[in-house]
Parts: sequence; structure tokens; C-alpha cells
Amino acid sequence: MFDEKELNYFTLRKQIKEIVNNKSGLKEIRLAILGDNNTNYFTEILKVIFYKLGFYLEVFESHYDTISQQVLDENSDLYKFRPRYVLLYTASNYLKKKLLDTEEKERSTFAVKYIEFLISIWDKINNSLQCYIIQNNFEIPLERYFGNYSLKVQDSVSNIFLGINRSIIESSIKRNKILINDIEYLSSYHGKKYWDDDKLWISAKTICPMEFLPSIAMNIAQIVMSCEGKSKKCLILDLDNTLWGGVIGDDGIEKIEIGNLGIGEAFSTFQRYLKELKKRGIILAICSRNEFEIAVEPFRKHPDMVLREDDIAVFVANWESKAKNIEYISNVLNIGIDSIVFIDDSVFERNLIKHIYPEILVPDMPEDPAEFVKHLNQLNLFETISYTDEDKKRAIYYRDDRLRNEEKKYFTNIDDYLKSLTMVAEFKRIEEVTLPRISQLIQRTNQFNLTTKRYSEKELVDMLYNENMYSLYVTLKDKFGDNGIVAVLIAKREKEILVIDTWLMSCRVFSRGVEYFTMNEFVKFARDKGFRIMEGVYIPTKKNKIVSNLYKGMQFTLSESKADGSAIWRLDTLEFNNFPVFINKL
Repeated sequence: MFDEKELNYFTLRKQIKEIVNNKSGLKEIRLAILGDNNTNYFTEILKVIFYKLGFYLEVFESHYDTISQQVLDENSDLYKFRPRYVLLYTASNYLKKKLLDTEEKERSTFAVKYIEFLISIWDKINNSLQCYIIQNNFEIPLERYFGNYSLKVQDSVSNIFLGINRSIIESSIKRNKILINDIEYLSSYHGKKYWDDDKLWISAKTICPMEFLPSIAMNIAQIVMSCEGKSKKCLILDLDNTLWGGVIGDDGIEKIEIGNLGIGEAFSTFQRYLKELKKRGIILAICSRNEFEIAVEPFRKHPDMVLREDDIAVFVANWESKAKNIEYISNVLNIGIDSIVFIDDSVFERNLIKHIYPEILVPDMPEDPAEFVKHLNQLNLFETISYTDEDKKRAIYYRDDRLRNEEKKYFTNIDDYLKSLTMVAEFKRIEEVTLPRISQLIQRTNQFNLTTKRYSEKELVDMLYNENMYSLYVTLKDKFGDNGIVAVLIAKREKEILVIDTWLMSCRVFSRGVEYFTMNEFVKFARDKGFRIMEGVYIPTKKNKIVSNLYKGMQFTLSESKADGSAIWRLDTLEFNNFPVFINKL
């Protein structure tokens, strides 16, 4: 995370020498940059940003204005490089010149032809490399040849650029590996009269002034981090002077500042922002040093509160240290510490959490609550590459998990507790309608993930129609609610052996027997398909140690182990005995 002060072009450029050939155990990201402008200055900054985020960026940088040559020639350096990401770094000034040089009678089709060109580039790259493509939209040029009337002229420069931007979005929605770098937003945020520098374009052919290049680089880095499963899932919030003005324990519910008057409106605006984050799938939790009944009272009774108790997945208010309570919240939600953002008005509490849990992202908040939303929006802490119906329900899922955990306290026997949940599950072949959620699980699941292979929706579609591939999923419901799709299993035929290529499960359903239910059903599936031998592969990562011996517990026998910790396990399906589970199949 960088604030605006840290995104200084000249400060970052001085650090380029630190990272030259210094991989030092960092994960490598392979990215190709294809541009119709000068990308040299930008590439240097991009490398520094990735390095500071803990990644080594291996870059292929094409020559100036050679997008078509690199993409259309299958023997080009682009294809030899084999990137995981291709950045199409296209400039508004370049496109504007092409538009202005177009004959008047052809302007009405300019946008359509340009989009057709872009789509042909996207599809060629995707078919050949099956990598992520990051495509920027365009800042709307400042020139208004008709003044304010320009927006009413169909073929005005402004309208053509607006149409191109709309078409880029609409076309990318149909192609899940096309991701948008929102240059129009960045140019508006920084101010177009500063962004649009004709003199610099003429002399250096850079997309914008140097001072804004770090913002573009950060945009790209955040998109890539999301693709790499580095997204933040949970926002843990303090209460006093964070969600409302004043101290609830001293001032009481009547005197806290919230609502439409004075500074209270700033806190209401912040709560609306948080509510929108919750709606898009970010988990909200409360961590307050307070008496629970006092802390929760505004959520239940104050008429001007935007957030209510049902919006909060885990509500912790006691006199324990916040570090201990954050660990508790992490355990209850069954999420990694590194997926948490913590917001508190206290500098002491923020610095304490930064020290104890450096993996947690702790933004330094402005003193003025009216600046909260603007500050967090600028940091862009919750970048994502997808949005599904499951995201909309995520807060409900975690709230239901909290209720499950509360009920669990009343049982001394785990089997009795699992029986009480009255769980039912589906074990089905993946269908196209389920692909967005399946793809999202594949991209984001790190802990219960035996091989951590990342497949796109397009690759998954190809698997559906491959007679040697078997793609399956598991759903889970219980008396508290519907967990949706919670597990994915992809296997492939290799001669007479059925090899498990991918097996992953949502951390939300750990310890409920879903893995045993899945194996029972999968062995039955394998027998029905005529397979006697099943093979499971484990590939270690920093986060999936929890499943390193999963296959051993599933009655598999170790067939091969390697120095890097990976292993191959085998199972004779005829000798497999079903595990007892408390899940009924639908």
C-alpha cells in the first residue's frame, strides 16, 4: 500500500538500481508491455512498485508503436517471452491524432473499427498465450470544438472517445481475462488540465506527465495482485471517532455524532461507503475496547446509523488487546491475517497492529472524518477481478458461520454438533452457469488447495468439452443457511489412471467433513467411469501446508516424493472405504 506521498516519480526512480537482477527469493511476475507511446519511463517505475510489494517483475517491453507486429507475428519476441500478463498501454493522444486525421465521412465508423481492432488483438493474444490482458480505457480529450454542445454532436471527439470507452467495457465483460486499467478515472482524479500535456507528448511521447506514472503503475500492480490471490477480504473497524463522533461509553447513545447535522454527516457518509463495500462482498468486523452491550447499542437503536448489527460478520467489544481480538476475528472467519485491513482513529492502536501483524494492512487515517472516504478510495484497498452473486451473499455466509460457532459452544461432542447442523450437499458436474464462481474460487483459494493451479473461465469452458477431463463442484447447505459452491475438483484421464489435477475448498467450511463427503462421492464417480487407480498430486506453497498430508488421511499411499516437497499419492478405488459423514447428498 502506498499513499500519494510515497508515489513520487523521482523518489521511486532513484530506487531502480536496488532491484536490477535482485530477485532475492521474490516471486517472479512475467509481464509484457505493448504500447503506442514511449513506455521506458513507465516500465522503470512499474518494476520498483512491484519490488516494494514483494515481487520481481520480469518485463518484455516492445519497441515504440509495434502492437500489431508483436501480436500478429507468432514468431515475435512477445510469444517467445511467454508472459502471464500483457499490458496494452495505449495513449489518448495517439488515438486522438488518428481520429483527427480520419476523413469526415468515415468518423461515424471510427469507434467501431477501433474496437474491432482491439478485440482482434485481445483474441489473438488470448488464443496464443491464454494470459491476462490489461487494457486501459482513455481519458476524454479536453478539446471541445463545439463547447458544451459537443456532447450533443454524435461524431464529436468527446462522444467518439466516450463510445470507445463504453465499448471497451462491454467487450471486456464478455472476456473474463480482459482487465481494465481505468486511465479515465486517474486523469480525472489528478486533474485533466495537468494530465493532458501536449508539450510533453510532442517531445517525449509519454502517456502523461512523469509525476502521474506511479499512479498508473500502482493501478497495474493492484490488478495483478488481485489476479495473484492477494486481495483483501475483511475490513476490521474501531467504533469511537471512526464510525461515529464521540465516545459511546462516556457520551452515551444520545450524544454521539452521527446523522445529517455537522460532523455527524461525515461519519454517516463513511458508513454508507462501508455499506457499499459490504454489498460487494467485503466482510465487515468490529474490534472495540468497550463493553459489548454499550458498543452494540447504536447499531440496534440509533435511528441515524447506516450500518446495523446484521451488517457486521463478527462484533467483538471487550477489554482485551486489539491484537488478541483481531487474531480471534481471523480465526472465527477462518481467513488469513494477510487478508485483513484494520481501521482505527488511534495512532497507538494502528502502530501496535502494524508491529505485531505486519501482514495486516493498516492505513493511516486523516484526522478529519470528512476525508475518510476520499483517502480510502485513493488507496484502492479492495481491487478485484470478478464480481459474482456469491460475493453479494458473502456477508451473510460469514454471519451464518458466526452463528454456527456460537452454537458449537453448547456441544461437548463434535459429532453431535455436526449432526445438529442437518447439512445437505450437491456433488455435480460443472456447468457454464457456475463458471464465474468456480473461476473465482480457483483464483482466490490458497489454503485448502492441493496444487494451486489458476484456470480462467475460458480454460474451464474448454475442460467442460474435453472428454478426458472431469470437472466437479460441491455445494453445502445447513439449518443456518446456504454456503453456495464450496469445493471444486478437476481430474483428467491419463491412460487408465484418473489424476486429480485440482482440488480446493473454501476455508469457510473447514472442519465440517466436506472433504470426506467429496472423496466419498468422487471415488464412486471414478468407479462408475471405470477407473480403478486414482492419483492425487500435492504441490507445496507458502499457504497450503494444511493439506500437505491430506491424501494420506484419504486412504492414499505415497507413490513419489520430491525434494521441493511435492508428492504423488495413489489410491485403489476398489479398496476404498467410505468415510462416515454427517452430510446428506441432495
